[in-house]
Amino acid sequence: MFYKKVAVCLALGSVLLFNSLFALPAQGAVIDDLRQVAAAAAPETYQELAARLNSYTRIYRVEEGDTFEGIARRYQTEPELLAAMNYMEPEATLEPGQFLVLPYERERLYTVAAGDTLWAIARRFGTSVEDLAASNGIVDAKRLRPGTVLTVPAAGSVVTTTRPASRSLNPVSLFWPLFGSITSGFGWRDNEFHHGLDIAGRVGDYIRAAWSGIVTFSGWGNGIYGNMVKIDHGNGLETVYAHNSRNLVKSGEYVRAGEVIAEVGATGNATGPHLHFEVREKGRAVNPEGFLK
Repeated sequence: MFYKKVAVCLALGSVLLFNSLFALPAQGAVIDDLRQVAAAAAPETYQELAARLNSYTRIYRVEEGDTFEGIARRYQTEPELLAAMNYMEPEATLEPGQFLVLPYERERLYTVAAGDTLWAIARRFGTSVEDLAASNGIVDAKRLRPGTVLTVPAAGSVVTTTRPASRSLNPVSLFWPLFGSITSGFGWRDNEFHHGLDIAGRVGDYIRAAWSGIVTFSGWGNGIYGNMVKIDHGNGLETVYAHNSRNLVKSGEYVRAGEVIAEVGATGNATGPHLHFEVREKGRAVNPEGFLK
């Protein structure tokens, strides 16, 4: 009887040690080691996921607040496709710790042609400008020469060689959040001071993060700004996106440069659909044109 108790204790200790060695990360992430899934999932769930894992799929662990739309945006795919791959509806509620199958593409090579821009290439391959620049060591996007062979990172891959935007860098560090004509610039406008740029757009046009950072606010600002998003880029630099018809990110979420964060609208005090874009240094509004490419 004594030896049986010892055997049981040793078995339990082995399980606990296995779980501690291969414990799942606290936040949602792509999982490459299936031992992490085996330590947390029921045997039938593990077998089903393992059978579906191949060179075109990956496993993702859901974190608090995840939705199909948010995950699809982060990994640059469609929420309907993601839901269908997991036999669910796009509006379904996801539970923290739940495992999903993600579509996955390996990196590709692309030869730059005349007239190509980093932004256009990133859009063509469904990746972010920041990831494309970091994967190829590009510091100045204006020096993209025809004939250069670029490595296009896989959709949803994580690039760690990012740089914070700040005035100490090249002043043209930020990307345009929306392509359109500037209908109102920075400075005095009649008897009031305009603290940003108004960029014309159509309702529903995508608004993109000018650089990577943490969303510090996403919601109704006030009767002037309407729906707005604020992103903290570090070093006292912040960008503001206002009059949105719909915000697509939440406070506390990390976004990458070029990632879609909202849709153009005319909420708040706006005469028509456009983006009001601000750049703030240590809380003070500065002219965005000094930071934009």
